[in-house]
Amino acid sequence: MRTMKYLLFLLISFMLCYSGPAFAGVDLEGIKIGGALRVQYAYKDWDEANKDKGGDFGFDTFRLSANGEIGEMILSAEYRWYPEYDWDAIHHGWIGYNFNENWQGQIGVHQVPFGIQPYASHNFWFSGAYYVGLEDDYDMGIKALFNDGPLSLSLAFYKNAELGAPGDAGRYSVDVLNEGSANEETNQGNIRLAYTLTHNDTCSTEIGLSGEYGGLYNNTTKDMGDHWAGAVHMVGNYGRWNVQLEGIQYENNPENPAGSDDDIMNVGAYSYMWNIPAKATIGTFNVAYGLPVDIGPISKLTFYSDNTIIQADNEGKDWDATWQNVVGCMISAGPVYTYIDVISAEDMTFMGGSMANNTDGWQSSNNRNTRININFGYYF
Repeated sequence: MRTMKYLLFLLISFMLCYSGPAFAGVDLEGIKIGGALRVQYAYKDWDEANKDKGGDFGFDTFRLSANGEIGEMILSAEYRWYPEYDWDAIHHGWIGYNFNENWQGQIGVHQVPFGIQPYASHNFWFSGAYYVGLEDDYDMGIKALFNDGPLSLSLAFYKNAELGAPGDAGRYSVDVLNEGSANEETNQGNIRLAYTLTHNDTCSTEIGLSGEYGGLYNNTTKDMGDHWAGAVHMVGNYGRWNVQLEGIQYENNPENPAGSDDDIMNVGAYSYMWNIPAKATIGTFNVAYGLPVDIGPISKLTFYSDNTIIQADNEGKDWDATWQNVVGCMISAGPVYTYIDVISAEDMTFMGGSMANNTDGWQSSNNRNTRININFGYYF
């Protein structure tokens, strides 16, 4: 399998070199080949080894994409390599068709229509909703998109997560994994409705509702549980300001083996696994300001503060809330985008804490941890 992945990499690299200058984006009979190369510096105040070294600097991502149309069919695909962490996976890959000026269909691995799209955040690190699988999630299925002026509607059915192997954490988006209590996602339906109010040439407000319902198959008990999530959101564009508000309620009801903790779900992505509350409420408030500049190659600075709070809903258990704040700036300089993020969090995955805390050995840190993260990306 890995050999096939590297053959694909070599084939696309040859196409890039043969068809035109590297890093220029090449049209191949309607298909444009692109990608990105990203490196990243990280300083973690809770990691003594990292602090002693003054942080770490690594190769974050190399990715290749193909987008365009052949005849009446639409193609969009992207594959990513993470050499620093020794894994690679598909980001998305779907075939589409425009039935008319309002309706489009997609089949394959595509973004799940839920909440603020494409991202409920401005920073490189995403919001806390990503880490429970409710921001920038991708699954395998079919989707219908309807757009008519200010109104948009998305309907989707997903047979399973983007990878058919529910125990493989080497994936881009967060899914329930069958390690631990042996659960996996299946037969999920999604609906998202949004309407945009245009106030003037520079100001608009999008309001939307989202719903998700699906199965949780347990490979040990052979029984089917379920999971659901609902969201209400608002995205405001007011001149140079952008405001994002989102409220999410989610619940997982697994059919676990006797003795399992039903208040904890095992999820994973980026080759890691972690625990999240089975039921929780999420609140997101983000604000950004875009400042046009003319400083050498730099054309724009986008300043932001992104905030998430996650409160578990567990009967008889007193779990502390997880919170995360990201303040920073995105620097746009032609094809190079640099994110400078200062991430502060408590009881947060990848931030020295656990989102499932204060029970069965998962203890709340009750500490604020901080990470300085600088990601340099060249996009072609």
